[in-house]
Amino acid sequence: MKTINFFLFILIFQVSFGQDYQGNIKSVSTNGLHKILLSPEIRTASENDIAHIRIFDANKKEVPYVFFGGNFSESSAINFPILAKESLKNESTSVILSNEESKNIDNLVLKIANTDVSKKYNIYGSNDKTEWFGLVNNQIISGLNDSNGTSVERLFSFPLNNYTYLKFEFIDKNSLPINILDANLYSNSISNQPKIEIGTFQIKVTSNKEKKQTEMEITFPEAQVIDEIKFSILAPNFYLRDAEILVNKTRKVKNRDESYQELFSSFQLDSKKTNQFRINELFAKQFTIVIHNADNPELTINKLELFQDQSSLIADLKSNENYTIIVDNKLNAPIYDLAQSGIDLDAKYPTTSITDLEKISKVEQIVTPKSFWQTSTFMWICIVLVVLILGFFSLSMIKDLGKEK
Repeated sequence: MKTINFFLFILIFQVSFGQDYQGNIKSVSTNGLHKILLSPEIRTASENDIAHIRIFDANKKEVPYVFFGGNFSESSAINFPILAKESLKNESTSVILSNEESKNIDNLVLKIANTDVSKKYNIYGSNDKTEWFGLVNNQIISGLNDSNGTSVERLFSFPLNNYTYLKFEFIDKNSLPINILDANLYSNSISNQPKIEIGTFQIKVTSNKEKKQTEMEITFPEAQVIDEIKFSILAPNFYLRDAEILVNKTRKVKNRDESYQELFSSFQLDSKKTNQFRINELFAKQFTIVIHNADNPELTINKLELFQDQSSLIADLKSNENYTIIVDNKLNAPIYDLAQSGIDLDAKYPTTSITDLEKISKVEQIVTPKSFWQTSTFMWICIVLVVLILGFFSLSMIKDLGKEK
């Protein structure tokens, strides 16, 4: 039996699943750095993780890239100094910023050291650092890991104000603290960055009379990245409603899976404003918008628009060269030095796009140089030897049985 098991082991083949998706990069006419625009389809295919993407040239050589998500130009930045960092163990970490000129602001960009955690946060304003007033409550920030650098920049929006001091409070009850490195106000607001409207989705509206709320269930054919949401409201003429976004989650409870809804973001629908909100990389196939009506009539919502920020990969491409892009969700983040080479991420590079993206599901054999014992010839020699050995032992057993009779 040991001999047979040994030969069976020899006959095992090493195979692996091929990449999940494959597409082509549209040919460029000049040599040099280009921005490769990422469509919603490729963001979905990669599960919103750029680490799963690879670029190969015509010779199957890997081409380094840098992810560009619409970063801000440092030349237009106004720094808001960090005055203090306060930490309550297992409760919260707070960062106090100075707005010494009392500028009218409704957003800031924080530079955050890379981390895999998501955070709920609150934002407060004050003129004396003693009495604090609420600006934003129970929001969530995620996607804080950039494989091409050691930090990320994230936009935080809040109601227009001119408080002398701003406090960002990050809740640490379920995760370790995050490290805030810097805070800036940029003149080229992210609202002016290119966006892609997500047009294919279904809305199911339900009136929950008992809870006095309107529930809007949004469903996509495939999971999508949503960075911004806009409401067009016809009636009534005057309103101020609290609203929130809930996402579907599952958790283990007594060895079984339990479904529940988790708060992702909250905001206020206001008849005095445009009702366009940043929601920081919501990636989901389905989510629910809940509008709290209290004793007021329900809002008549004429249109709901969903947007994704235009992101891209920056890579050094050659003119008229054929390039292939691969999406494989089993890949880890690549380590390229292109991001540290001093290239200007804010320069206006020529753009190109990805075409013919298709799913690949076939099983492919690993293509590597083989030794003789890994070839099909050696395999057939082994098979013949196994057959001969089994035949020899079988004949011996038959002869022995004949002698016993």
